Amino acid sequence: MTYQKPDYSRSSLSINASITGHFGANSEYPTLPEIDRELGRGGINKILLVLCDGMGEYLLKRHLDAGSFLVKQDVCSVSAVFPSTTTAATTSIWTGLSPIQHGWLGWSLYFKECAAQIDTFIGTESKRGDRYPGGTPAPALMPLPVPFRTGDVDAEVIMYFPFPSYSTHGADKSHVINDFEDQLRLAVLDCLNPGKKIIGIYNGQPDHTMHSAGVNAPETVEQFKRADRLLERAAAELPSDTLMIVTADHGLVDATKPVMLNEIPEINDCLWMPPSIEARCAACFVKSWKAKQFEAAFEKYLADDFVLFSREEALRNGLMGLGFPHSKSEDFMGDYLICATGPAYIRYDTINGKIPDMIGMHAGLTKEEMTVPVILARGGRE
Repeated sequence: MTYQKPDYSRSSLSINASITGHFGANSEYPTLPEIDRELGRGGINKILLVLCDGMGEYLLKRHLDAGSFLVKQDVCSVSAVFPSTTTAATTSIWTGLSPIQHGWLGWSLYFKECAAQIDTFIGTESKRGDRYPGGTPAPALMPLPVPFRTGDVDAEVIMYFPFPSYSTHGADKSHVINDFEDQLRLAVLDCLNPGKKIIGIYNGQPDHTMHSAGVNAPETVEQFKRADRLLERAAAELPSDTLMIVTADHGLVDATKPVMLNEIPEINDCLWMPPSIEARCAACFVKSWKAKQFEAAFEKYLADDFVLFSREEALRNGLMGLGFPHSKSEDFMGDYLICATGPAYIRYDTINGKIPDMIGMHAGLTKEEMTVPVILARGGRE
């Protein structure tokens, strides 16, 4: 079985480290030499970081031809953080902390303070779909540092999101702009104004389309082509003192093999509660006296499609990053992590709820999910 573990010596965290380092802040993660070389040429007062959700390196090269703007400007690839999922990865890219440090490990986490499994970003109860009273507890229990070390860097920090998000808290300016084209247009205007700036844009595509249509659907390909057109035009309109960096939080694969964990008695009998985090990175809370039974059942039923890590192994190997673990991270990890290495994913249907299937998925350890591009383009307007 082959799978790709994260490489925190060259990861998405290195992008943050290079950006903040350019404006005088330090990171505990290494910078990225390819970005450092471009910044070392001098004259860069503004950095525009564009994060296109799900636009992994392998799909980028599959859906765009060699002469396209994004492929031509793709200088290297880096490792996604793990879990390779939006909640964990975008939080890492904005803050410069690994998932184990910030605690936002995945979409659905079990909060013991609420006695509920809650969708971390949007505050709905994961199995029932109704809103948890008071919304998500994540910002209160895992408060994040401000994006790009706002206040520590010698630059104004501006964020553009398509929806209200805690990720933008503390930025000097934050804007809710739904359309990607409008986000880029306003960011270009920011860059035409004087001063040092770090501008972050979050684009929810092509991830959103791939979830429903799959990674190779015509509408998915069109999302890649639209991003290519809009970003090429934006680069031409940016002033020459601006470096545009385009990257992704993770890639996706078509997940075609559901594994119904609640229908495998030898495994279900070992669990305290349904698994959480993600369908392709499932945290399992296992009865201590049945740990050996759980491991044996994993080998019997799941070993062809997943790799198993105990919590201790995951922490010792730095699977979710380096640094001191957030106390909530240790809560959320459970006793074991079942991590996808192929097209399979974990399902667990409860009496009062069923999670709908998606086609395109992420959070696993395939190379497609774990490899993201680093695209660099200096502004073309003098």
